[in-house]
Amino acid sequence: MRQDAVENRDVIVDAARKLFVEQGPGVSMRAIAKEAGVGEATASRHFPGRVELIDAISARALADIETVIDEALTSFDESPRDAWRGAAHAIGEMKLAVLAQALFGALSASVEGGTHEVSEIIGNRAAGLRRVYEPLVDKAKAARLCPADATPLDIHLGLGVITRPPPVTAVSERYFGGIQQELLDVMLEGLEARARREP
Repeated sequence: MRQDAVENRDVIVDAARKLFVEQGPGVSMRAIAKEAGVGEATASRHFPGRVELIDAISARALADIETVIDEALTSFDESPRDAWRGAAHAIGEMKLAVLAQALFGALSASVEGGTHEVSEIIGNRAAGLRRVYEPLVDKAKAARLCPADATPLDIHLGLGVITRPPPVTAVSERYFGGIQQELLDVMLEGLEARARREP
C-alpha cells in the first residue's frame, strides 16, 4: 500500500473511532470521511463494509492498550505499584467502554457482517487482549497487587465498566467530574487487598 494510502487509512480509522465514541454506532461514512478530511469514495474504498471499519478501529484500540502496557512493563521492576496503577489509569482514560458499546452496536446493526465474521472479530480481539494484558497482570500478581484468580479479561472489563463516563450534562460535569478515576483507585485498592490476603 502506498504511503499516502496508509496515511489516509489511519486518518479514517482515527476519525471513525472519535465519531463512534461521540455519536454512537449510527454515524455515517459521509460524516467519517468529512471528519477525516477525505472524500466519501476514498473512505469507502478503504472500508467497503462496516465490519472492516470496525475491525480496524478495534485493532487500533488494542494497539494503543499494548503501547501503554509495554511502557508500564519497562518501569515495573523499579516501581511496581506506580507502573500498575499508571497503566490502569492510562487505559481508563481511553473511553474503551463507550467505544466498545458503539462498536458492538454497529456490528449488531451491520447487514453485511455474517455471524461468523463478527464472531471472528470478537474472538481475535479477546485473544489479543489476553496476550497484551497477561505479562502485566502476571507481574502484578507476583508483586501482590492483583489476586491470583484475576484474569487479563477480568482486569480489562473492570477498567471498562468503572471508567465508562456518565452522560455529559452540566450536572454530571459539576458533581461527577473525576469520579471514574476515583472508582478506578477503589478497584485497584480492592485487588491489592485481595492479593495481600492470599497465603
